[in-house]
Amino acid sequence: MRDQAEAAGDDTGELDGLIAELDQEISRSGLRGKADPTRSRPRRHRSTRRRQDAPDLPKRKVSPRTIGKTYTAPDGKTFRPSMFLTLTCPSYGRVKEDGTPADPASYDYARAARDALHFAALFDRFTQNLRRVLGYDVQYFATIEPQRRLAPHAHLAMRGTISRAELRQIIAATYHQVWWPSTDVVHFDGDYLPVWYEARGGYLDPATGELLPTWDEALDAITDADQPRHVARFGAKFDAQGVLAGSKDSTRCIGYLTKYLTKQLGDCHHPETDAQRAHVEQLADALRYEPCSPTCANWLHYGIQPQPPRPGLVPGQCKGKAHRYDYLGYAGRRVLVSRKWSGKTLADHRGDRQAWLTEMLGLRATDPTRYRWEQVQPEDEDYMPPGHRLLRSVSDRLQWESALAEARRRAQNALAAEVSATGRAA
Repeated sequence: MRDQAEAAGDDTGELDGLIAELDQEISRSGLRGKADPTRSRPRRHRSTRRRQDAPDLPKRKVSPRTIGKTYTAPDGKTFRPSMFLTLTCPSYGRVKEDGTPADPASYDYARAARDALHFAALFDRFTQNLRRVLGYDVQYFATIEPQRRLAPHAHLAMRGTISRAELRQIIAATYHQVWWPSTDVVHFDGDYLPVWYEARGGYLDPATGELLPTWDEALDAITDADQPRHVARFGAKFDAQGVLAGSKDSTRCIGYLTKYLTKQLGDCHHPETDAQRAHVEQLADALRYEPCSPTCANWLHYGIQPQPPRPGLVPGQCKGKAHRYDYLGYAGRRVLVSRKWSGKTLADHRGDRQAWLTEMLGLRATDPTRYRWEQVQPEDEDYMPPGHRLLRSVSDRLQWESALAEARRRAQNALAAEVSATGRAA
């Protein structure tokens, strides 16, 4: 009531007095409990029991190894095969060869949008289940790419092998439940939008003047009797190929994965026909008011304040990457690599890059034992302000790039000259 009166510009002095008297009466009666500063917000309980529609998975004790099983051929040679997997999203409706829906009216764009938003979390759950079933810390290198129908799918190179039967079982048993507040009812739309109230640091309902529920309050309202807002799953179709090191298949798979290192998600497919452009528009429209994260401005559309609330938020105008045309709902990392994939630490990788760069530029490697590193202090003679250091770093980086480009040009010229001389000798 006070918030409504203050929002309308009325005097709240009388209300403040009544509220103060009411607080005194409550304190005098002993109904108000004392706050315990050592207690935090009650912990929310979510059932960890597996869904009844998901099969159980066999669990093995995970050993610390990171490589798969080694096989021995009759001639005594040993080999350790790997696998190249492709995981897809489920079907949202029949599609044509160009990826557009055969019947756009029945195509489930809402589910496609939510699956794309939570695809990264679903992939993480798959790798967890994969390691539990195989019994070792499986290492992988994966890239995410949109299909022609614009649904994301994952290409995964893993160390070790698994039978198709077990792989099919893992895919069927893998799911990700999204325990977010319900978005079934739209509270604010068009010109009827919540109002930012600076004094309370939140958004008010313009009709009632009451603060909207906070993100924590909306989560607390979810009970065990409620269903998750969304359950993400993989599709039943997958592709699995065994790969041996040094074979043509391994070279092809490596090339297929690494070509995505420098490509954006939106560069994979460009709409060329009216049907493809309409398909993109409808998927973008389904993502417009779909909350992408707890901080998404779209929660105001459903009468809930984002976490944290901040002024200037407008439903349908979230700045998150998932709502952009180039990302098609997937805002996670494009390349996913397990930490022990290369068997090296970050320091090892930095050392390898430094050694490669010094060799390419023809520089001598410095001896770290000849130098002592100390942090520069403001009273030192060679101290530079942050702005000057930034300009110096940019200048150094430009010089390095120019020197590296020149070194590569010389190496290419030398290789071309060698090939020409070999041709003349032949």
